[in-house]
Amino acid sequence: MVATLSEVEFDLTWEALGLAERPYPLDVPSFGHTTDERARLRAEVAAALTARGLRTGEDLDRDLEDQLLLLARPDYSLDCLLSVGADLKVVGAGAGSRTALAVQHGGQIRVGAAGRGGVAAEVAGMLVDLPAGPGNPVTLRKADFTAAVEAYAATGFGGLEHALNRAGVSGRDMRTVTTLVQSPRSGGGQAAANAVDRVGRRTRTPVLNWFDAEPGRYAVQAQVHGGEEWLAIAPVDTAVLAGRLQQLVDGVRR
Repeated sequence: MVATLSEVEFDLTWEALGLAERPYPLDVPSFGHTTDERARLRAEVAAALTARGLRTGEDLDRDLEDQLLLLARPDYSLDCLLSVGADLKVVGAGAGSRTALAVQHGGQIRVGAAGRGGVAAEVAGMLVDLPAGPGNPVTLRKADFTAAVEAYAATGFGGLEHALNRAGVSGRDMRTVTTLVQSPRSGGGQAAANAVDRVGRRTRTPVLNWFDAEPGRYAVQAQVHGGEEWLAIAPVDTAVLAGRLQQLVDGVRR
């Protein structure tokens, strides 16, 4: 089952379940400035959910309740910001064989279970299908990448090329960076996976970013070596990016 809730329905239902912190990146305000306003909204939400078969008497639909509880208290989760022709805020959660997925867009939040492929496959299914961009995978210091972008903004391709040469980037490696910097972008996204162990300790992976450029897609992920931040930039098609998303989940899942 997939339920579509308005933001006010999500807010009041979340409260009714005794839940507090909303899972990132969902961004739902608290509606009603007074106790009376909250009470009125609570009654309106109850009536609306009942009319759609999502509530019977005082009881929320069991599947919807289970999915909201799992989003609040997962063993692991995958949070994503997607630009895929529309801007989507997505969080997938899991515990054992159970999964839940919430997608926020346009004032509504769709809540349901992930398919057999799991939360990473669900997110991958939302992506625009693109080939990998040209060039080779390349790793360079973040400071060198920033300097190259600033040089491009100041003096164009010549400045970009000079800055990359100074950083030791050349050939097809240079093509990767110059294509990413120069090309118009149609979308992209970012994702990270999280886990909470039995004593409440949180684990979060480095954020995986990707950019949908005119010639193809590139993934960018920060790494720290010797106390210094580096960027790993790689051309990725949709299948490879789906695998990278699954690796994030596998990295935190017990």
